[in-house]
Amino acid sequence: MGGTAVNFPTPLTIHQANFPDIEVNAHYDTKPFGPDAPYYAWHIGRWSGDAAWELSQIHHRLFLANPPVDVQYFAIHYGYNYFLLGRAWRRGGFTVHFGLGPIVTNPESSVRHRVEGGNSGGIFDAGYYFSGIGAELAAEKDFYFAKHAFVVLEAAFTGGRAWTVPVAGGHADVPNLALHAHLGIGWTF
Repeated sequence: MGGTAVNFPTPLTIHQANFPDIEVNAHYDTKPFGPDAPYYAWHIGRWSGDAAWELSQIHHRLFLANPPVDVQYFAIHYGYNYFLLGRAWRRGGFTVHFGLGPIVTNPESSVRHRVEGGNSGGIFDAGYYFSGIGAELAAEKDFYFAKHAFVVLEAAFTGGRAWTVPVAGGHADVPNLALHAHLGIGWTF
């Protein structure tokens, strides 16, 4: 599914060694179509009757829209990635999803003119870091256009806290609350 999100303001705290903490009530843009990797989401589930166990991912993107004076750039646009294990239920023509799991981030920042980010460090030296934990609650409506294929329309709410997002000489505590809208294609087997 493709989509976008509206982020609620949340506190951002940046810790750098030998400097006072930077605290801001952060406002984030999502920029779902660029630059770089687009926003996306997916679910894959094993159904038994009207319930399923499923794996999900939301490749959420955060760009700090109101940086304070000591922050030249702060983004997690290669993913504030939710990797979720959860349950889904079919009720009244809708599918409801709930998932919980780790948040994996790939940040880029310039704080006090010290740059962090790119495609090195972290998991497999690819710039990705286990940074926290998050959850999703979503409602989906399916519109079948063939026996096993359908259009997916979904609304989701996510909440997460990534408390070990790397910045040069330290880390950031990046909670996020967001409403998401998804549109995509689904298949049953």
